[in-house]
Parts: sequence; C-alpha cells; structure tokens
Amino acid sequence: MLKIHSFVVVFFLLFVACSSQVNPSAKPSWIMNPNKDGFRGAVGIAGRTYDQSFSSQRKLAITRALDELSLQTDVTVQLNMHKNEMTKNSKTYVNTDEHSNYKTSSHITAHIQDVWMDKSSKEFYIWMVLDK
Repeated sequence: MLKIHSFVVVFFLLFVACSSQVNPSAKPSWIMNPNKDGFRGAVGIAGRTYDQSFSSQRKLAITRALDELSLQTDVTVQLNMHKNEMTKNSKTYVNTDEHSNYKTSSHITAHIQDVWMDKSSKEFYIWMVLDK
C-alpha cells in the first residue's frame, strides 16, 4: 500500500512540474498582433520551399511581409510568378521566377524586428515593421 501511495505522490509531483513549464513552441504575440508596441508591422509566413533551402524560405517570408506592409500604405504591388516543372527519366526539375513591381508616390522603409521558426510545421515567420 505504501508503494502505491508513494507512486501516486511521485506521479502527481511530476505532472505538476511538467504542466508548469512554458510551451517552447508557443507562437510569439506579434504573429497575431503585428501592430504592437507602437510599431506598424506585418508578418510574412513561409513553409518549406520546393528546394528545401532555408534562404529561399526566408526570402519568401520577407516578400510576403513587404507585400502586406505595402497594402497597408497604399502601395500598388504586382507580383508575377512563373513556374516550370519538367520530368525527365523519373527526375523532376523545377524552375521558379518571381518578379515584384511596386508603384507608389511615397517611399517605404522597413526592417526585420523579429523572426520565429515553428519547430513542428517548419514554417518560418518574419515580423517586419515600418521605420519611423
């Protein structure tokens, strides 16, 4: 009986200790509120890219954040993407060209305020804010 009681107490203490830890995969608050702390910002999100390259994923997240900022500041954005996919001898080759055109009467300057990687989904998040 003492063994069972000791086991229950140890299990309870272990459960309490584990439940009080901060969730390391918790998303930062700026993801849902990019206009926080006096900043006017936007979030760009990019999943794994076709080439599995971190630099491609980062560039895509930056482009998406800039596109969002431009929409907030009345900038016209034209994004053209062209993707060629070819299969030869059971190997697939992908080539993607991306061109963005921005038209505005004002100039936008922004910087990366913070970044975060979701460990489970491998999505990359960038918080960009307008310079004051």
